[in-house]
Amino acid sequence: MVAIVGMLLFINRQLAGMLELMMYWILTFPILMYTARYGVKSALVPAVSMVLLSFMIAQPTTIFYLVSCMVIGILYGAGVRKKWKNGTLLSMTALFTFVSYFITTIVFAAFFGYDPSEDVELVKTLMEVLNVNLSLPLGTIVSFVVFFTAVLMTILQTMCIHMIANTVLKRMHIEVVPMKNIFDIKVSPYIGYGILAIYVLFLLRNVIKLNQDAYAIVFALYLFAKPFAIGYGALILLCILLLKKKRAWSIVIMISLFIPIINDIIAVIGILDMIVDLRLRLFQRLKRGVMYGATRKH
Repeated sequence: MVAIVGMLLFINRQLAGMLELMMYWILTFPILMYTARYGVKSALVPAVSMVLLSFMIAQPTTIFYLVSCMVIGILYGAGVRKKWKNGTLLSMTALFTFVSYFITTIVFAAFFGYDPSEDVELVKTLMEVLNVNLSLPLGTIVSFVVFFTAVLMTILQTMCIHMIANTVLKRMHIEVVPMKNIFDIKVSPYIGYGILAIYVLFLLRNVIKLNQDAYAIVFALYLFAKPFAIGYGALILLCILLLKKKRAWSIVIMISLFIPIINDIIAVIGILDMIVDLRLRLFQRLKRGVMYGATRKH
């Protein structure tokens, strides 16, 4: 496991830090698997060895990322051994991941090469694409965008670590708490109503008189809510394809996520499922069609 981490650190250095920039969280898995197999006390030896190795071949920023991955991996592996619930594992991983993002983007932003001016330009581009009034306070918008981006990236990284760890540990014949089936994943209707309210406020931005600070908050929330709704809508469509045994069409859905008007339709499907449980209604119709159709096929 130490050798694997060393290889990843060496590859990262040869690629001028691209690995840590795009997916540094893969450094979590070696110590995670070792801890899940042998326990925390035994894992401390390779963990210290990995950190000492990083002092030899890694940059200071990479060392910080590695240490944060060590903490997450050891805690996750310990949770697997103690049969923690998936919710506990996800919450713990999300907490330490968010702390890592908070440190790298806010506390020591300059040290980690974070440039706020890049975010300002990104927000300007997004506002031009969305046809939003550029007189809004960019400083306030950027602050909200940075925060919600950190939250979104925390969620995505947490899910990646959890799903990959669950799959790898099963391959290693290590007992894990089973993940929810894709058909059982469901969010609260209140989240759906909240996202719908954000959509309405944003779309009626030229009708409703909002002050600049409120406008900035709505814009930042919209940038967070839209990808969430699109992803949830894609999940519904993938469930339908699985029931229809049309898995090959899943690539079409993935491509559709990046097409402007179509991804809005997918987002609406996601919001409807959150509010009225559209997925259950579709499943019931499909089930009736299979059971009582003319072909009588199962």
